[in-house]
Amino acid sequence: MNQNFFEAKNTKELCKLLGISEKEAVKIEIRRNLVVAIKKVIEKQKWTHEVAAEEADVGRTVITAIVNGNLQKISTDRLIDIAQNLGLTVKLKVA
Repeated sequence: MNQNFFEAKNTKELCKLLGISEKEAVKIEIRRNLVVAIKKVIEKQKWTHEVAAEEADVGRTVITAIVNGNLQKISTDRLIDIAQNLGLTVKLKVA
């Protein structure tokens, strides 16, 4: 059986391989960066999902969804609010 494997070094390359537009790739990258930062705070503080949810002012299931990568029902605006509630500073750079 012949299987083809592809490797992407970043979100932009992955989106290109998947046929996702560059405009969408930018949005995906922003969301990915927010999730990574949120997860790092939770891990660094050694918070349970319940404690992280209290700190972020959201329900525990929202934190569990973020940690598990289930972001379908979580908007970018909500991710930004959660990140800020956890003490992160969110900046957007436009070039």
